[in-house]
Order: sequence, then C-alpha cells, then structure tokens
Amino acid sequence: MVQKGDIILRNGEVCEHFYLIESGFGRVFYYKDGKDVTAWFANETMIVSAIDSLFTGLTTDYNIEFLEDSIIWTLHYASLEPIFNLYPEIERIGRILITHNYLLLDERMKLFAFCNAEERYDRLIQQMPDVFKRAKLGNIASYLGISQEHLSRIRAKTK
Repeated sequence: MVQKGDIILRNGEVCEHFYLIESGFGRVFYYKDGKDVTAWFANETMIVSAIDSLFTGLTTDYNIEFLEDSIIWTLHYASLEPIFNLYPEIERIGRILITHNYLLLDERMKLFAFCNAEERYDRLIQQMPDVFKRAKLGNIASYLGISQEHLSRIRAKTK
C-alpha cells in the first residue's frame, strides 16, 4: 500500500522494480527547466516503472508518484531472469507486456508528432475518462504539452 503523494522512485536513483497497480492512480514525471512535467499516467492493471534505468542499471531522470492511496505489487527486476528460465510461458507474458508498453509509447510519440492539443486532449479522455477526477489540472496540462490556461479553454469548448 502506498499513500497519496508518495514518491516511490526519484530522479537520480536506479530503478530496480516493476510496479503493478492493483488499485489506485499514479504518474511518472520529470523536471525540465525547473518545471514538473508529467510523462505518463498509470491506473489499475497498468505497470509503471522507469524502464530506462531498469534495463540499463543507470540512474533515471524520472520520478514515480502516486496521486491516490494505491495498492501496488512490486516485482524486483533481477528476480525475473530465473523465473523466465524456469517458465517460458511467463517469459512470453513478459514479452507481451513489454510489447504493449512499447506500443503505448509509440502512440504517445505519434500524438505529439501528428496531433494538435485538442486531439491529444480527446485521446486522453477516451483512454482515461476519469483523469480529471484523479489528477491535478497542472499535471494533465503538462502531460498534454500545454499550459493550464490552454487546457481550460479546450475544456470549456468541449462541455
């Protein structure tokens, strides 16, 4: 169990775990020019981690924060290799999860490459209809790559 506001990974640390969210809501964020920027939101049944650090063993630029009291399951990365060697079907599940997360990342990159702010907003609402109940407006605006004022204008147009 983690509490609302808990940061379970901070930039400058090495990430050694995958975190599966059973219930609750979190985000991955980083700092740019002194500002907090949300890179990712994670809700029930999603896995959250700092993959850059997890796979390289180097420190990460990311932070993982929980925006609600949450129940999470923690899996140490080093414990996976022996499990994968013993159980190929679990290795397959791991590969499917990594593929799924890669596709989510690819979609996020395409949103910024090909979509305007309103389209990114619409996609977020489709994917996480309750995001405005679970995250601060500033976190949502930074996730969308816009100011809070611009987010307010978009929301006013769509109501």
